Amino acid sequence: MQINKIGINNINFQANFVRVDKIGNSYHFTTILTDNEENLGKEPVLEYERDNVVRGTVPMTYDGKYYTTEVVVFPDKYRILYKDTGKYERNGVKQTINPLDYTKIAAQYDRKYNKLPLEYSIAKGDAEGKVFVNTFDIPKNIPAILILDEIRQDKDIMLKIPDNVKCLITSKADTHILSHNANLARNKYQVLSVILDDEKFNELKNQEGKTLYINNENGFVEYKKIGAVNKTKIRPKQTVEIPKLENVERLLTYDELTPQNCGNKGYRLSLIQKLIREGKLKDIQLPQGFVIPEGYINKLKQYIDEDNKIRKNRFIGYTQEVEQKVAELGMSRNCLITRSNYNDEDLGSYSSAGIYESRHTFRDDNILVDTLGLIREAENSDLAQYVHNKYGVKDSQIQPSVIVQDYIKQNYNFTVYSDDGDNNTIIQLTDLSKGLYRPDEKALIKFNKNTKELTIANNETSRAKYLIDEKGHIIDQYHEKSSITENWDILAPLLGIVTSGALVLEKFFKHPQDIEGGITRDGKVFFWQTRDIVAKGKKRI
Repeated sequence: MQINKIGINNINFQANFVRVDKIGNSYHFTTILTDNEENLGKEPVLEYERDNVVRGTVPMTYDGKYYTTEVVVFPDKYRILYKDTGKYERNGVKQTINPLDYTKIAAQYDRKYNKLPLEYSIAKGDAEGKVFVNTFDIPKNIPAILILDEIRQDKDIMLKIPDNVKCLITSKADTHILSHNANLARNKYQVLSVILDDEKFNELKNQEGKTLYINNENGFVEYKKIGAVNKTKIRPKQTVEIPKLENVERLLTYDELTPQNCGNKGYRLSLIQKLIREGKLKDIQLPQGFVIPEGYINKLKQYIDEDNKIRKNRFIGYTQEVEQKVAELGMSRNCLITRSNYNDEDLGSYSSAGIYESRHTFRDDNILVDTLGLIREAENSDLAQYVHNKYGVKDSQIQPSVIVQDYIKQNYNFTVYSDDGDNNTIIQLTDLSKGLYRPDEKALIKFNKNTKELTIANNETSRAKYLIDEKGHIIDQYHEKSSITENWDILAPLLGIVTSGALVLEKFFKHPQDIEGGITRDGKVFFWQTRDIVAKGKKRI
C-alpha cells in the first residue's frame, strides 16, 4: 500500500490507526482501528476513558482489512483488549490521543489533494498588536493578536473573543468565506486567517508576548516585529440609526412594502419584484410571499398568557386570515419559510447578516405560532445581543416582523458577492442534490468582470475518509467525486444568469450586493434576498 507522508511531527499517539471523515467543510475524528499486528486474538474491544474516567468498552469488528469500532467514540485514553485471550495491545499501556492533531492532518492533505493552499484568508488587511496564544484572558487596553489552535463553533469568532483583538489566526475553523459569521467577522477583525501549515503556525505561536505587525493582503500571513504599540483608547460605541416603522396591523404583500412599513429587508424584495416585472432581472424569479408586520404581531401577543400558551379561541381568527393569504397568493402549504424582517436588518451602516434565524413551516404547523417562536428565539439570541451592544442599538428600538415565503426546493443554493474588492463577482455554490442526509459539496465560482470569464476558483469534494497511522501518515483514503465539476456544462449558463442578476442589483443599489438564492432541479434561478455588503473600509475577500 502506498504511504503518503504528511509533514506533521507532533503526534503523541503510539498505537494503531484512526479515521477522520470530511463532511462538507468539517473534519471529524471518528473511529479507532487496529490491524492486530501482534496477533493477540480475534475478539478485540476498545476500553476507553474520557476526563480521566473509564467510560466503557466498544466491540471492534473485522472489515476485511482492519478491526474497527462500529460506533464513534471520543476517548482521551484507551487500550485494546482481546477478550478471547485476555491480552492487551502495547502491553496494556494506555494510549493518549488528541483528535485535533488528526483532523489537522486530514485537512492538510485534503487541501493538497484539491490543489488548494494550506492557508486562506477570511478577512484581508493589516494589524498590529501584542500576541496572545490560546487564551481569551486578554487585557482590554491594548491592541491584540490572538492565535488559537482551533475555533470550536462559528459563533465563537464573534462572542468569545474580546473586541480589542485586531487579528485572529487559527489552524482549524469550519467557516467558509461567504458565510454569515465570516461576513460579521470582516467587520470585527482587520486580519482573519486559517493556517494549516504546522511549521508556519507554530512559528507564529512562538511569537507569544511579542508585538507584531501582520499583513495578509495577498492571502498569506506575513509579519515583522515592532516596538510597543500604544494602548487602545476607549472610544464611544459606534451607533447606527435604526428607522422607526409605522404601526401596521394588517398583512402586507410585496407590492405594498415600503421602508416605512416593513424595514429594508422586506422593501428590497418589492424592488426585486419590480425589476423582474420590468425585465431588468432576466430569468430571475422571486419566491411568492408576504409580510406579517409588527403591529399585527402585537395584536397576537395579547392572546398569549404568562406561560406562553395561546388562547386558541381568540387566536383562530388570525390563523384563518394568514392561511387565506397563503391561498390567495398561490403559495404551497406543504412547506413555507418564515424569515426575520427586523427594522435593524440590511441597513447600509452595519451588518446584521446571520444574527436572526429562519425556520421551515410545514403543512401541519401553525404559521403564526412559528412566527412568534422565531421572534422569541431572536429575543434570546446571544449573537444578536452582542451585535446590538456593539453598535449601540437598544432593545426598545427593535421592531420585529416576519416574511413568509414559499419554500423553493433547490438542487443548489448560493451566496453571491457582486464584488470581492478585486473586481470579481464570487459565488459560494452548494450542491444539495444528494439528499437531506448527505454532506453538501461546495465550490467557489469566480466571474472576472474584466475578462468576462466564469471559472471554478476552487472545489473541495464533499466527502472524504482518511486513515492515519501513529506517525501521521495517510495510509488509506477515499474521495467522493465532484458533482459540480461533472455538471459544469449545465451549471455554467445558470450561474451566468446568477452573475448577470447580481450585477444588475449592484448597479441598481449603487453598492456591491450580498445575495442569497437557489437553483431548482428544472433550472429555475431564484433570488430570495439581497443586502449591501458592509465592511469597515475597503475589504477584499
